[in-house]
Amino acid sequence: MTKEPKFDKEVFKQVIEDMLKGFDKETMSSGLYSHFLENSQWFKEPETISYFILHPVKRATELIIEKVHNKSRQVASIWVDYDFIEDNVSKLCEQFYGSACCVDRGRFITDCFIKFTETKIMPEFNRKQEYTYHYPEKGTIKQWIDFAEGVYELRYGLNKKYLQALKSLIDTHNSEKSKLNSDNKLKNGKM
Repeated sequence: MTKEPKFDKEVFKQVIEDMLKGFDKETMSSGLYSHFLENSQWFKEPETISYFILHPVKRATELIIEKVHNKSRQVASIWVDYDFIEDNVSKLCEQFYGSACCVDRGRFITDCFIKFTETKIMPEFNRKQEYTYHYPEKGTIKQWIDFAEGVYELRYGLNKKYLQALKSLIDTHNSEKSKLNSDNKLKNGKM
């Protein structure tokens, strides 16, 4: 009988650290890194980083998306902020349903938000299709798109839509959870 090798936390930690060092080395050898290093005065405080680096890079990226993919300014902006939106949707799904498939749900909802922004046609859940693991278990597609739009608007300091959509999803989650508990009590004869 062969013995299964023991997991060595230190070896695992070293492998991860070496991988990150490799990514850093690759980044440091890029022309962009050298250019930023030559203009290190742009890094003196958060405000100058935002104005001299992040904003121009984001705006240039948006303009390229608009031109190359023929997208509106708003859709190009959503593409640039995709990770921020998807991360927030995924984290909320994780809090509601656990970690299984939360990223799939986050991507699906963010993609639906983009499609809705482009077409103004509200997508629908097709729960009869073979695979629905990427659908949130509770809430309507409109509630989820409102949440994604609210997250997007947070980038501009606007929080009203976000807070309303979050409250709506929490209320739906809690009411369906409460209904399930009541149904279980009835089923078990405890009410």
